[in-house]
Amino acid sequence: MIIGIIFFMEKSKVLFNEKCAICNFEIKHYKKRSELQFQDCSAMEDKYLKKLHVVLEDGTELSGVDAFIYVWDRTKGYNWLGNIIRLPIIYHLSKIAYFFLAYILFWRYKYFAK
Repeated sequence: MIIGIIFFMEKSKVLFNEKCAICNFEIKHYKKRSELQFQDCSAMEDKYLKKLHVVLEDGTELSGVDAFIYVWDRTKGYNWLGNIIRLPIIYHLSKIAYFFLAYILFWRYKYFAK
């Protein structure tokens, strides 16, 4: 039982672009189903706008697919998705797909959302 308590006491932050309608829609769903701390990064540098980021308690960062796996592992009902995405071939294909999707969303936000 103590492990479960420690698990939810993490000080990590999930950085997401609240002004991106697609990003915000998805994160609102995760907020309802997890104990993670989410922070809007829409006023931060472009590095954080280009991909989902997780800043861990020790200062290390996860981004892109790795950040999503982190979120899914800690969101009720999504652990199975993290397990599937971890499979080597699916992991690499997911990184490629996320690269293109994140690129499109970033430039859409930069030119149309402000």
